[in-house]
Amino acid sequence: MNKEYKEKFPNWTKDNKKYYMCLTDDLDSLFSCILLNKIKGYKISHFYSFNSLYRLSSYKNNSKIIAIDMETNIGKAWSNHVNNVHNCNAANLNVIDRIDENTYFKKYSGSTLLQIISYYNWDISSLTEEARMILLAIDSTYLGYYLKQYPLPQVANKHYLCDILDLKELYKLQENHTKEDFEKLQKKYNLKKKIFVNEEGKLKTSIDLKALSKIFRFEFRLTEESFEPIKIFKKAGVNTKDYTYLAEKLERNGHKIFTQAQTNKNFIKLSYY
Repeated sequence: MNKEYKEKFPNWTKDNKKYYMCLTDDLDSLFSCILLNKIKGYKISHFYSFNSLYRLSSYKNNSKIIAIDMETNIGKAWSNHVNNVHNCNAANLNVIDRIDENTYFKKYSGSTLLQIISYYNWDISSLTEEARMILLAIDSTYLGYYLKQYPLPQVANKHYLCDILDLKELYKLQENHTKEDFEKLQKKYNLKKKIFVNEEGKLKTSIDLKALSKIFRFEFRLTEESFEPIKIFKKAGVNTKDYTYLAEKLERNGHKIFTQAQTNKNFIKLSYY
């Protein structure tokens, strides 16, 4: 990763403390958790479905949790969305670059996973071409390159992959493949399928974890331990110009916003309790 940018990331990403993680409902979060476990020894203790927060039944600690691939207004997080509340503890290029509705199309449009790979200098040189294409297919990082009608996302795709993340080999893959090549991989391995908690409190998914284990040569799996729900959330969507009014209204009524992400230039999705 670009040295100047690396220094802008929160200090907690550089320490040697053993944190616990909150997994969310897709492969970007799961792969990120697996990698952080391999690199830093962090363990999953919670799961967030965007409707509910779950905790491992065996979890007895009171440690602070790192949110993985979710936008929290406060607290530690590895994330990748635009968030109009500046969380100084978020390891997120869009937070670091202060991306908002005015610069939305210049945003980092890549995965949380690629930020972690770059930040911790995880070696991808020995991966097969298919494996490296999967890295781009997760969270559809590749899309910005093929948006020919929108020049700003195209420029941002190259800027972040080459100049900031120093993953030029992944950028070149986009030059040598079509958008459809990445979409075929997404379908082949069910990369866009969700992770969920079933009625028995167990994590389930139709993502092809066995195939991913063979491709990346380490284990992709969901814990067999049970999770228990500890908090239920309501969801809302609002135009960016109306966000402050909604946030103040929720606060007056005794609610707290838990997560929020700007999902397009003029719209914010949030959860609250």
